Parts: sequence; structure tokens; C-alpha cells
Amino acid sequence: MMSSVFRELYYGNVCPTGRVYSQDSPFVQAAKRKQENYDRLMATLSKREKKLFNKYCNAQSDIEEISRYDTFSYALKLGIMLMTEVYENNGE
Repeated sequence: MMSSVFRELYYGNVCPTGRVYSQDSPFVQAAKRKQENYDRLMATLSKREKKLFNKYCNAQSDIEEISRYDTFSYALKLGIMLMTEVYENNGE
């Protein structure tokens, strides 16, 4: 089984950072609401305020990316530790 996971990862069929959501999923609906509110807010801001808000959004995006990576890394390491324990204690 392990070699098939490696093969799927190699050929790009497994992507830990990408998921496809259906149009009626809660994720897509929330993304649409976010975009609608962003557009409405931007329509009310001056050019200077738009630049400042975009800087804020970019910093927030950086924080989210770092957080997602940390969560992924921690979960992967935890999974590996659990599997190691299972294999080490296989006879018990």
C-alpha cells in the first residue's frame, strides 16, 4: 500500500494543499460571502485605505499559510509517531 501512496504523490494525484469543493459546499458559500463583503468594503475606501487594507489582508494570508503548514506538519509527525508506536508494540 505504501508504494501506491508514493506513486500517487509523485504523479500529483495526492496534493495535501489542494482540495476541490462543490459549489454548494459551506466552504464555497463562505468564500462567496467573503468576496461579496470585500467588494462592498473596497467600494467605500479611498485609494490610500485600499492599499492599507490590502497590506493587512496580505499579512493575514501569510499568517494563515504559516498556520496551515504548522498544522499539517504537526499532524503528519503525530501520525508517524502513532504508526511507529503501533509497529513497535505490534506483539503486545
